[in-house]
Amino acid sequence: MAETLLEQTRALHEDMERHERIIVKDLKQDAKSHKDKLMQSHRVRKRLDQIQDAARKLMRIYEDEDKARKEEIESLGGEDKVFSKFYDRLKEIREYHRKFLSNDLTEAEDDTPLLKEEPQVEFTGEEGLGRYLDLHDLYLRFLNLRSQQQRGKSRAARAAAAEADGAITRVGPDGNEITEEEAGEGTEKPLEYYEYLTSFSDFSGLPRQSKMGKQYSEYLEALLGYLCYFYERTQPLAQLQRTLNTVEKEFEPRWEQGQIASWEDRGLGNTAPSSSGIELEAFSSAEELEILGADRLKEALSSLGLKCGGTTKERAARLWLTRDTPLSQLDRKHFAKGVVPPSASDAAASTKHAAHAKQMALLEVKIRKMAELLVNVIADTKGKVEKKQSQTYEEMQAELAEAEAEVAAPEDEEEDEFVYNPLKLPLGWDGKPIPYWLYKLHGLNQEFKCEICGNYSYWGRRAYEKHFKEYRHLNGMRALGIPNNKMFYEVTKMEDALQLWRSIQEKAKGDFKPEDEEFEDAQGNVYSKKTYDDLKRQGLI
Repeated sequence: MAETLLEQTRALHEDMERHERIIVKDLKQDAKSHKDKLMQSHRVRKRLDQIQDAARKLMRIYEDEDKARKEEIESLGGEDKVFSKFYDRLKEIREYHRKFLSNDLTEAEDDTPLLKEEPQVEFTGEEGLGRYLDLHDLYLRFLNLRSQQQRGKSRAARAAAAEADGAITRVGPDGNEITEEEAGEGTEKPLEYYEYLTSFSDFSGLPRQSKMGKQYSEYLEALLGYLCYFYERTQPLAQLQRTLNTVEKEFEPRWEQGQIASWEDRGLGNTAPSSSGIELEAFSSAEELEILGADRLKEALSSLGLKCGGTTKERAARLWLTRDTPLSQLDRKHFAKGVVPPSASDAAASTKHAAHAKQMALLEVKIRKMAELLVNVIADTKGKVEKKQSQTYEEMQAELAEAEAEVAAPEDEEEDEFVYNPLKLPLGWDGKPIPYWLYKLHGLNQEFKCEICGNYSYWGRRAYEKHFKEYRHLNGMRALGIPNNKMFYEVTKMEDALQLWRSIQEKAKGDFKPEDEEFEDAQGNVYSKKTYDDLKRQGLI
């Protein structure tokens, strides 16, 4: 039978309905273990992807850009030879099914194998290992950037500190003296895994020149790819791409307003500004600038992109140069490392630089968002790392053997969970029903209701007698305005309690005194009202 566009349309609609039916059946299944739930989610995700693929094909057919569908419909519905075309098509269909008898469309298809299918998820394997190794290589290069940032002190400052502390100096390969601190820089240990989990989404500590490098961009792309890959494997039904699209939309206005952390200057911080914020015309010489102090001079030089090291006098002299000389005419040696003087920066390079900075900032924002989505997973991973660091080799082996034993016998555990209890007997300390003779001995089949307690039911004589001293009954008696003493023992009806209280008051008349009331503590000791109040005030009862 020829595959016409109308037949393709019908088949695609049938496939979509079939996938929907399978999804409903799959979600009705009770997934007990975490693995079963994860496999169920991956099966549903696979069906949803197939539905979307079929919907895209239907959209192309219905749009009918090449007018093939319209021509096919017109060929079927022409005014002349309508019946002849109908019978020709019917004959073609019958001939097709006469040839292929195995395609019996009347039999219901069995979906059971599809409901037990285990999708192939690449948790491990060659591709996953390759991704991990690539990420690990970039991670080591990223650590090198961090170590460079930690060693960002000037050599002059380190030498001065070493001389003050009496440190021993050595001669380096270039013939210059180096301190012990400088000699040990190359042997710094990389970050521990736990420390990396704590700070991998924090990019505020890196200098700008390191962020604009190729290594940093490769690291961010690899890290974001791994986090997205992990999230899609563990949360297959989550709309991750929709979340990332929302992040991109929210990023644009925040970037223009300079609200992205560490990128407030929108990536333009490496080009020298034109103003330091100090009116140099108000000063007559560089010596007068020294009054501002070293910190203020350093801030002004830094804002201009100039070197800000040296003594207060040197800083003032360097800033004084900008009073009559434009930045574009200053010698390049006065600018800080990584800062491009205005004369050397053209419009194309600035545009390219700003675009690259924006891309790096967007990657950082996406990684921070992924860290928020995976906050529970990261916390669990950190806990597992701490646990493994404190375990001995024997404890790790014992834990591994215990986990293998649990996986080996999951059916036995499910059988133990079912408890046969047709008589609805109370459960004992072992989680099993108590013996029937013990149930009858304690009279747990007898129900006692107390109207004063709000028609609460007590099962068994023991629980019933005990409840007269409990808070629920005491609160009910207090609401009725009746003292809870031994005279009202076994009284559970509110009307009976009120009638008894009225008769006691009438009988006592003027002879009854509040001091004659008796009070009972939790241990069953009976006191007069005065004694009871004194003991309670002293906290003895």
